[in-house]
Amino acid sequence: MYMIFNTYGHCEMAAHEAPALSDGQYCLEAEWDDARPFAWSDGTSVWFSDTPPPDHLHQLHNGKWVLPDSAAAQQLEAAKAAKLHQLNAAAQAYIDAAAETDKLPAFEVQTWALQAAEAKAWAADHAAPTPVLNGIAAARGVPVEQLRAAALRKTLAYEALTASIAGQRQALQAKIEAAKTTAALDKIVIAFTAPEAI
Repeated sequence: MYMIFNTYGHCEMAAHEAPALSDGQYCLEAEWDDARPFAWSDGTSVWFSDTPPPDHLHQLHNGKWVLPDSAAAQQLEAAKAAKLHQLNAAAQAYIDAAAETDKLPAFEVQTWALQAAEAKAWAADHAAPTPVLNGIAAARGVPVEQLRAAALRKTLAYEALTASIAGQRQALQAKIEAAKTTAALDKIVIAFTAPEAI
């Protein structure tokens, strides 16, 4: 039986005739073991197991799947990258939910920076021009002074929220990057707290 192995030494398929190989694959002849359908090779010999490998980095030694030291480092880095991706997505989702940006069209959210700048300028000098806020107030049919004050409150609240979540995210990132093992990495809980509760 011709057995086709990938770069990591795991058998991907078996065939009765020598197959065409893709990049990174190699082929060895061996007797297929139906009772132990999971095979691994070091490029010379083939070993079989009745249990699947935990992942592509594990190797089969003395009938057991083991993780070489070099592969353990790769596994940890991959786990860290996945955890960081999860962290960033969670932080963004928290902001979107708390600020309700997920309920608004993108173009409107993009005006927040302009509204914030005008609201702060108005807070410092009530004579400062606020063309965007004026336009919104006119379209809504609300007093412009009322909208300016509301925009200022929302601006300060949003800045406090994003500063707090950014700080919490950075602290969690530091913990993730400092983790020495996947077990330590798994213990890091990704959760955020609103500024009012800190």
